[in-house]
Amino acid sequence: QQQQQQQQQQQQQQQQQQQGGRFFCKANRKVFRLSLAPALAANNDGGASLGSNAKITTGGASTLQSGRTIAITRGVNLDNSDFAGQNLKGVAFQQSIVRDANFKDSNLIGASFFDATLDGSNFENADMTLANVEMAQFNRANLHNTVTREMYVSGATLFEGIKDIEGSDWTDTMLRRDQQKLLCAHPTAKGTNPVTGVDTRESLMCPD
Repeated sequence: QQQQQQQQQQQQQQQQQQQGGRFFCKANRKVFRLSLAPALAANNDGGASLGSNAKITTGGASTLQSGRTIAITRGVNLDNSDFAGQNLKGVAFQQSIVRDANFKDSNLIGASFFDATLDGSNFENADMTLANVEMAQFNRANLHNTVTREMYVSGATLFEGIKDIEGSDWTDTMLRRDQQKLLCAHPTAKGTNPVTGVDTRESLMCPD
């Protein structure tokens, strides 16, 4: 009986590996191949639980967290990639090079950019609630109207050189004092987030 169960599991794995799809990301004019599992593709929760975001097989891997497959792109070069308008909830980009990428209007709730290089990337109108940006660097990055609530930020996260934070909402994101001071002093630290209705300077708890 155990042998039969093992054989069935092997057959299921083979069937899953034989099925495939495309990852809607243009990186260096390449389209990443995905491994699609029927159970994941049928999941309506969205984000990394969807088959279309389940696994980037070109230089990537996958892991299971709370029953969901999380895409991991550790160390992958995703410069100039176009992720605009996509549901990337829970997708992990940790330790990746993601310069000048386009995340405009994307769902990045719970996504991980741990130790990622995000120089020049566009996060305008994106939702980064609960995103992990520990040790990430945002030089020239655009956070215009971005929801940056409850993000995990470490002291090593670099906001120096950030391009635009107008209309961003930093509610409950615990910033180090010098990071807060830098962002409050930024010329674009103004406006109101169009989604949450929260004032940018109030969300940063600027002293004025």
